Amino acid sequence: MREKRLQRWLVVALMVAGIGAAGLMWNSSTRETAVDVAAGSPPDAPRPAVPVPVPASAVPAAVPASVLAAAASQNLSAHVADLLASHDPYHAYAAYMLVSSCSSFNRRHDLEVHDSKLGTKRAMNAGERRDMTRMCGGMTERERLARLDYLATAVKAGVPGAAWMYAAEGPFGDPSALTTRPDDPLVREWKATAASQLDTAAEAGDTTALMLWGMQKLGGSDLTDRHPVQGYGYLLAVGLIDAQIAQPDDRPPQMFAEGSGLLTALGGQLTQEQRAAALAEARRIAAAAKARRERSDIKPGVAPASMPTGGSSAMPVGRPG
Repeated sequence: MREKRLQRWLVVALMVAGIGAAGLMWNSSTRETAVDVAAGSPPDAPRPAVPVPVPASAVPAAVPASVLAAAASQNLSAHVADLLASHDPYHAYAAYMLVSSCSSFNRRHDLEVHDSKLGTKRAMNAGERRDMTRMCGGMTERERLARLDYLATAVKAGVPGAAWMYAAEGPFGDPSALTTRPDDPLVREWKATAASQLDTAAEAGDTTALMLWGMQKLGGSDLTDRHPVQGYGYLLAVGLIDAQIAQPDDRPPQMFAEGSGLLTALGGQLTQEQRAAALAEARRIAAAAKARRERSDIKPGVAPASMPTGGSSAMPVGRPG
């Protein structure tokens, strides 16, 4: 019974962390673009293309450090086997997040801990590092690569955040292929699949996909051409969906609300008719997401259309060179 409780705790924590990690894939260039626009860039000023974020293997799961410490009583293989035994796509996504975290730890020998209770970031302590070494040290290359299979299972089932992680991983786990082999038929096929999956996730009300894919569609990227009306609509949908489920003082609904400083600036190049069309689409997406939540059996502790708040999480120290 204790093992079952630990497994449920691990799955919920990894799932919530996975949704948050997908949001953190919005890299610095994208954030700076949004900040520049919100600060008052002229509406007719050209906006730089939004680059595809770094891969999930470089910036992996935000996994609660307390869970990883407790989970270290088993090795990674045993945990993954337990998760996959249920044939639950949410568990498959948790397995993906767990393997990604171990991959980062094995490469860097450290994770940066974000503790909301302390309100600061800290390095792992010696005990946490020992626990991670014990759990992750025996991971094989085959196990590391298998994470993409777990992720594909989650994407197919519509697990929130999974479509963005798939895109961030790059073609077959190699994001550089987007620029080094753009005409490779396999890369082009992967791009079409990733884009289709992101559109499907956005239409389903996955706010990670709506926000990050919407930003890419606004400016264009290695993964998509510019589709500013659709991108603007996706961002409006983020505010509408978050307003349905968030607390009154939460920032996302205000940031992405129609008429906010950010969206007014981002939509500055659109005509009034285009903004109206985008708003209509956003309302349709938000209404469908609300209906889906009301009739769905939502897994405890997992909010399919929102970012997590609170808790301790771990992220790798630094970024790839």
